[in-house]
Amino acid sequence: MKKLPLSSYILIAANLIPLIGVLFYDWNAILVLALFWIENLIIGVFNVVRIVLAGIVQKDSSAILKSFFFILHYGLFCAVHGKILSDLIGYPKISYTDYFSTTSFDLFELALEGAAVFLSFVEHLGPAIWLGVTALVLSRFVSFIENFILRGEIFTTRVGKLMIQPYGQIMILHAGIIFGAILLEKFNSPIWLLAVIVIFKIMIDFKQHQRRHKPSNQHKEVIKNL
Repeated sequence: MKKLPLSSYILIAANLIPLIGVLFYDWNAILVLALFWIENLIIGVFNVVRIVLAGIVQKDSSAILKSFFFILHYGLFCAVHGKILSDLIGYPKISYTDYFSTTSFDLFELALEGAAVFLSFVEHLGPAIWLGVTALVLSRFVSFIENFILRGEIFTTRVGKLMIQPYGQIMILHAGIIFGAILLEKFNSPIWLLAVIVIFKIMIDFKQHQRRHKPSNQHKEVIKNL
């Protein structure tokens, strides 16, 4: 049996925390689904770092501009999803004016609404959400060091590809979260269903992680020549 990289084990361990929380510590649907949504933000932050560093190493002068564009379209995507999710799980209505004293409109207002969702989640869901977030940040950090830096993805993954890479992962995650929220609402959030959703998410995460970081022939050739 092929030995798994360290980042795979850390990924599984980080995702086991919400499962343990559901089974033994009364974590509810709001806490678990909020944590999964926040993971999208963590993915986005690490991807911005990847874009900038890959641009520097590969001498791509457009990387900074592309990183700002990624922040805009990815952030708005997550903001819309956050608002939909908070409504589906019956979370108290959130307005950005509860956290920001400014007034705005259109896209900037939507970004503020997404930020308000995040601030509300971390404010009201207590230490448990921080435990989950810390584990997910650690998982992404280990993968960043192991795969992007040490295995040389920083040299082989182009900035243009990095801009779209997270969407393959989060589209499935977003769809699963929305569908899961609908099921949980319909069946009054039974523990068994919440546990099944977490297990399904672990399986998807692991499979995508293995596929995303599988070395290509180009990757092997570049690393050999370093």
